[in-house]
Amino acid sequence: MRADAAPELWPQAATALRSLLLAAAWRVVQSARALLGDEELAQRFGFALDHEAAFEALDDEAPPHPGLARLAAGWPEQALELWLVHGLVEEDRRFASLFEALNQALGEEGAQPGPAWLQQGFGNLPGQGVRPALRALLQAGVLRPESPGQPRGAQRFEVDEACWAALRGEPFADPAPGVRLCGTESAPPLSALQLTADTRERLARWRPGQPLLVRGPEHNGRGSLVAALAREQGRPVLECRLDATSPAPPTLAALAALCGALPLLRVDVAPGEALRLPALPGDFAVVAAEEDGLEGLPADVLSVSLPLPAYEQRLGLIEQARPGLPDAAGLAARLHLACGHLHRALAHTAASDEAALREAALAGGAAGLARLAQRLDPAHAPPDALVLDDALRRDLAALAARCQQRDRLRGALPAAFAARLNAGVRALLAGPSGTGKTLAAQVLARELGLPLYRLDLSAVVSKYIGETERNLHRLLSAAQALDVMLLLDEGDALLAPRTEVGSSNDRYANLETNFLLQRLESHAGLVLVTTNAQARIDSAFLRRFDFVIPFKAPEVGERLRLWRAHLPVTHALSDAQLGAVAEACTLAGGQVRNVVLDAVSAALSRGRVVDAELLFEALQREYRRGGGLCPLKGL
Repeated sequence: MRADAAPELWPQAATALRSLLLAAAWRVVQSARALLGDEELAQRFGFALDHEAAFEALDDEAPPHPGLARLAAGWPEQALELWLVHGLVEEDRRFASLFEALNQALGEEGAQPGPAWLQQGFGNLPGQGVRPALRALLQAGVLRPESPGQPRGAQRFEVDEACWAALRGEPFADPAPGVRLCGTESAPPLSALQLTADTRERLARWRPGQPLLVRGPEHNGRGSLVAALAREQGRPVLECRLDATSPAPPTLAALAALCGALPLLRVDVAPGEALRLPALPGDFAVVAAEEDGLEGLPADVLSVSLPLPAYEQRLGLIEQARPGLPDAAGLAARLHLACGHLHRALAHTAASDEAALREAALAGGAAGLARLAQRLDPAHAPPDALVLDDALRRDLAALAARCQQRDRLRGALPAAFAARLNAGVRALLAGPSGTGKTLAAQVLARELGLPLYRLDLSAVVSKYIGETERNLHRLLSAAQALDVMLLLDEGDALLAPRTEVGSSNDRYANLETNFLLQRLESHAGLVLVTTNAQARIDSAFLRRFDFVIPFKAPEVGERLRLWRAHLPVTHALSDAQLGAVAEACTLAGGQVRNVVLDAVSAALSRGRVVDAELLFEALQREYRRGGGLCPLKGL
């Protein structure tokens, strides 16, 4: 697949390339005259004489090839011609048979220029000739061994297909693994981006030729900003994804030069590690997260940070995409999405209600989130299913208010305090098992209109060093950008206290805890953590929670409400019987649920309604499961 990059350059480049190729063909023809003779040359390779005549007929100096001028600036003198000689076979396959004849005349084989012919044609003196020229071409990636692993004396070379296509003005859209060429037509105008005044002021200092570093959350317009800046210069963007296991291809700089593109390095760095950037001549841009460690950045790099959009930016995006939308202000206040997700949601659905826009955002960006967390449906948790005492109800109402006022909170505080505050809310729900912590999280998500995802410990925790931190980082980043509520159920497994270092296992466990401490504090989304054992949580985590909400076992009145909320409407138990159960059986809500499910299942199998006998049998089984005895002797 090919892309049209900087099409205005290619008519000029085509003329320049033709002249250069004719000059390379002329050199080959002169060598063929000496090795084969005029008669054999004319009989077998008359096409080559046509190239010679065309070169000699050139009367005007060709304009310079813009891509080659950038690429060959630091090459040895003969490197460019050496590359073009190898490329003749790409332009005219008949040159393969000519090179085969030249190699045979020198006692070699092959349809590409052989070592003997290269030495004869370009020389082999120290510091000049074929060796430094070949070295430069191989380092740039524009030339590569035809058969890797062969001895140097028998090695032949061929041009890289993607680089040669770019030289011809026909660049590939995907020229190398992890590399994508994006034309200027796909880039947004810089004026259309919703940027803060501080960001625009900082970008005004950027000058062509200066490296640029753009930090911020994923899907938040970092790449769009680079593309818009490149568009201002009339340049496409050559985007390359980098991580510790996928380095930049050797052809990256050559492709950028030949396409006149701005290289964009989109990095993925594991927590606690640093990624060394490739050395690129000229300007380039890097897109990274705030916490990504980078090595090899030039001293003159301009750094720009793009935080998650504030209310004003979100409102600008909505009004830009949907002019005249009646509830634009309300949507902007509630949709704390990253710029990219919000733009995609507005573009891919005609609906204008909050729920539909959230689903559109999730459809386009939740793949990574779904691999590490499970979505919970708040519809399965109606508010009346949660039985709370007055104190707990007030605590959850305060938590909901804090979540709803995330935007306005900073504006209501003194500047020195607000500067250290992000939009994240972190809450710990602590209490015995079955007291409704997970259900409360579902009810809260439903009240706020937020998708709820529960962390899947089996997918996140890894035995490999550093992989757990990487998974947690990806999960929190995706949850933050998509504005979903994240639930860490049984969170004490991750938030355990740090220990004295007695082995390498202790050291790495402490590193995981330290990472999670920092990552939760910087998280700008909503995180709920539940635990049955608050004492097992590191005290440093407790200080970082905005709310610590205690859940306790229900009292008699609450237990009675739980039984009435869970039993079918058609049950056959009297108020006195239910009161006796609530008085004697100190069960939590989760245990009440288990008993009712057991009793209803038995009733359905026997074709009757739930009565005292079935409920008593289910109660006995629940107590036996926990190793205890039912306090009731009967109902």
